[in-house]
Amino acid sequence: MTMSKLVLHSSERSGQSNNFILFIFILFCSCVTPTNKEALNDKSAEDMVEASLNAVGNKSNREKIMNLISMADCISPDGKYTTEIHTAVEGYSFFKQVYSYKPETFEAVIEKKIKGYSFFDSVRPLSREAVYSIRSHEFQNIVLELNERYHDFEVPTKGKIAATLVNQVKAKDELNHPCLLSFDHDTRLLTAIEIQNPDTLNEVLTIKFSNWKKIENLLMPYLVTIDQSGKYYVFNFIKLQFNSPDFKYKLVNE
Repeated sequence: MTMSKLVLHSSERSGQSNNFILFIFILFCSCVTPTNKEALNDKSAEDMVEASLNAVGNKSNREKIMNLISMADCISPDGKYTTEIHTAVEGYSFFKQVYSYKPETFEAVIEKKIKGYSFFDSVRPLSREAVYSIRSHEFQNIVLELNERYHDFEVPTKGKIAATLVNQVKAKDELNHPCLLSFDHDTRLLTAIEIQNPDTLNEVLTIKFSNWKKIENLLMPYLVTIDQSGKYYVFNFIKLQFNSPDFKYKLVNE
């Protein structure tokens, strides 16, 4: 019933009706307010992202990382391969994969997060989607840069991955595609990310992070698994180095 349909026949009746309406309004507020308070008292998505960053390590230790070198032994449906990645704070990346099941080696460089080039028989520019795919392999950088790589966070919800309780946040990635971030409810560490495959937008990739170990006062995932529509890619990291004196930039014109 809307207020426009409420008819009062006398002043006495009007007073009773007003009292009744006031009572219903108070009762309604008393029922709704606790739920609203629970929602307001819960951490915002930005709080959860910040909590995850701090679970990795305090801000001063995170900001000391000027470059990062990683090497992983990998398994795919096609066979084994290795992935080597060098990244620097200004958005530089060097990416290399060597395969046991084919002779070609894939190498690429990304500059300032957005421009990419592959090296094979010649230097070729990479599409925006290819650059994003390479940056999506920078798993350690992802956990260190959650607040930079994702935006437009939505209201957090609760969920479960296997037997693990997680807090989940919908967001947008660097291609402005929707994604889902899942954080372990107890440790606050990033548990999984669901992203759209940039090459096949109706396909969702699930990236799971585990086997966290401390290196130079920062917790890093040493095991990462990608589920691509039932095809699994496993990254077992055998090398992680921060601020390595061996870090070198590969120039595009080399």
